[in-house]
Amino acid sequence: MRVTRLLISNFRGWKSLDLRPRDHVVLTGVPRAGRSDIVEALARVLDPDAAQSPRLSDLHQEPPASQADALLDDELTLPADSRALCETEPFVRADFAEVEVTLTDLDPAIEQLVDGHLQPLDPSGAAAESDDADPTAPQCVRIAYRLSYDTEAETWESAVYYPDRSNPETGQYIRVPAAVRRELPVITLNAGAPLQLRAGGNLRRYIEERDAKAATAAFEVLRDAVGDAVTALSADPAITEAVDAVLAVGGTGTRLGDTPISATDVGFLAEDGSVAALLRTLRASLRLDTAGPLALANHGSTVTAILSMAEAMLLANVPGAIVLADDFGDQLDAATAEHLASLIRNRSGQTWLSTRRPDVARAFEPTEVVRLVRHNGARTHHQLPQVSDRKELVAHRQLHTQLLPAITAPAVAVTEGPHDVAVLAAANRRYPPAKLPLSAFGVRLVAAGTGGDGGIDQVPRIAELAKQLGFRVVGVIDRDKPGPQTDAQVAKVQQACEAVIRLPEKTAIERAMTAGVGFPQLTAASSVLTAFGETDPLAGGATEETVTRLCDRLHKKGLHEPFLDALYQELQPAPADPGEEAGEDEQPVVHPPLLEAVLDAIARAADPAYSGPAMIDLPDVPRPTGDAA
Repeated sequence: MRVTRLLISNFRGWKSLDLRPRDHVVLTGVPRAGRSDIVEALARVLDPDAAQSPRLSDLHQEPPASQADALLDDELTLPADSRALCETEPFVRADFAEVEVTLTDLDPAIEQLVDGHLQPLDPSGAAAESDDADPTAPQCVRIAYRLSYDTEAETWESAVYYPDRSNPETGQYIRVPAAVRRELPVITLNAGAPLQLRAGGNLRRYIEERDAKAATAAFEVLRDAVGDAVTALSADPAITEAVDAVLAVGGTGTRLGDTPISATDVGFLAEDGSVAALLRTLRASLRLDTAGPLALANHGSTVTAILSMAEAMLLANVPGAIVLADDFGDQLDAATAEHLASLIRNRSGQTWLSTRRPDVARAFEPTEVVRLVRHNGARTHHQLPQVSDRKELVAHRQLHTQLLPAITAPAVAVTEGPHDVAVLAAANRRYPPAKLPLSAFGVRLVAAGTGGDGGIDQVPRIAELAKQLGFRVVGVIDRDKPGPQTDAQVAKVQQACEAVIRLPEKTAIERAMTAGVGFPQLTAASSVLTAFGETDPLAGGATEETVTRLCDRLHKKGLHEPFLDALYQELQPAPADPGEEAGEDEQPVVHPPLLEAVLDAIARAADPAYSGPAMIDLPDVPRPTGDAA
């Protein structure tokens, strides 16, 4: 069984959503974009227990009409007087919330249960309601959940019903019996404390589901054994003599009962005397190495998370089921998160996982990734189209290699290649605390192409891919080869990006490192190349020509990071007192001027409220100056 369409109206943060998955679904994206709400919406329809816990916050709220147009992604972007008005003027709450799910690939037994509500399935994933629908099309059924709140009576009304024969506006519902919903193969992965024998623990549930009689017998053995052990303990002279001593104080044993009592009248029980009370106190211990058995908590959070998820998956092992899981992989290491996500995807009829972990998304096909974002305060979803030609296929490969690490970031800055990312990232890491790094603006640096096949021609491909997934895309390109061909290439980049940052003429990333830096600093930094078995282009003296050779050497050998690290050391002014180190708070880091200009331009252009030119041409920076070393 699988979901072909999910319709949401006014449920929590979703004003509206029409999601038509092609197969499995991994929900990811920026914070507050509605991942958990989608999983909960599905559970309200398909899980009989989830529908019993409505809350007032389930009804969508909108800002006051006077401020609806002004409210952006974050309330803090509003002017002070607008924020004050939002605080005094109440938000408008929707009259109802509604979630509708279309299900297909139904088991014959399920089809019989919903007979009378089956409809042909349209190729788009929706139920075909016209009379001329293809009679040979697969069958589907629609099930909806509706929640409304009477503010006058302060009462809830909720219903799970068949939309094809119901009219919610008039209060006429053909309700879906809870027994029918319990027959639907839908599993919600609820990972709890693992290896718990107490009632309600996942392990206890599995033990009882496998063989209830054997489970009862096993716990009865424990009860009898505990009873015998406690009786023997109570009769031990070390215990009875101590108890008799207590009862002898001031004639206590004589005054307590109707007749004098002794240690033979005193016993011991586990809390309320039941085996359940004892089981609540038991904690699993594991022997994982030569340290011997240790309590589960002492082995770390990852071990606990893996066992917890393994238990949940064991209970969810229903062939062909729809599996729902929220915040999947949060406590898992990268390899385990991907491994378990892959297992769930391959064993289920359809998987719906929400996650903030790129490792989980790696277990899914590019077209199965549904990225949720916020645009102007409203939630939207984005999904890649099916591949229709070779160029799209090549572009889709870059989702896993380039974009997944940025999947929760609002914006990406696409550079021409890995060298550009390495240099800009190295400079960006040195921004705090004097300046905010790109991460503070929600920006992730991304290299076009894979390995050494970057370049300006690759930028539009990954930029288009990122735009299809709802990223705000900023392009960062060189201007080292002016000409008609480059003009056409730049036009394609501009079309694919919201904004483009272009380096000065005859400037690539290597020249950007050296622009505006004095010959003495370049000469000192260039000597680091010898540690990598390379000759130093500036060993014989620093000139414009030798600096050009240095840039060529850096490009061909890929020695950008060590050179830049050495250059940063040379750029920093000496401490005022030779005997003291210069603290970061007292003296901000000095950056190569053109690299600093690029990073600042990226931060500005990545802002959704940016209204400057779409093409940001950075001004030229003076070439290296000063006396040659």
